[in-house]
Amino acid sequence: MEFGDRILYDNGSESSLGVYLKEISTHEALVRLDDDSIKKVLPKEKLIFVKNMDNMDLAQALIVADYIAKEKYDGHYTLFGFSTGYRFCFGTLDKVSYHTTHLMPLGKTIEEAIKKAIDGKVDVDLILDKEDKMLR
Repeated sequence: MEFGDRILYDNGSESSLGVYLKEISTHEALVRLDDDSIKKVLPKEKLIFVKNMDNMDLAQALIVADYIAKEKYDGHYTLFGFSTGYRFCFGTLDKVSYHTTHLMPLGKTIEEAIKKAIDGKVDVDLILDKEDKMLR
C-alpha cells in the first residue's frame, strides 16, 4: 500500500474505511479512519486495499490534504468554491486576487482540485512566485 490509498480496516467485529498514511514497521501502518479524527497505528494484516488516489472520494481527499497540510504547511490549506468549480492549494494565501486564484488548481469537484494540487505540489509559495513572474 502507498500513501493516500483508501483502505478498509477489519478488526473482526466491525469494519471501517480509512486512508493509509505511512508504514511504521513491517507489521504496522499509520492510518486515519473516517470515523475517528485521530491517526492510529494498526496491524497491516487487518488492512485491505480498496483503491488508490486516482479516483478519490471526498473523505479520502480531505484526509490526505489534511495530513499533508499538517506535515508540511503548519496545518494550512486554501479551498475556494466557485460556480465554475473548486480551487485548492496548500498554505494560506495572504492576498487573494484574480491572479492568485487563477493559478490554483481547478477541479470540477473538491476531490479533483485536491488531487491536482497534490500531484503538482501546488502551495502558496509556488502560486506567489508564478504571480510575481506574470506581473513583471
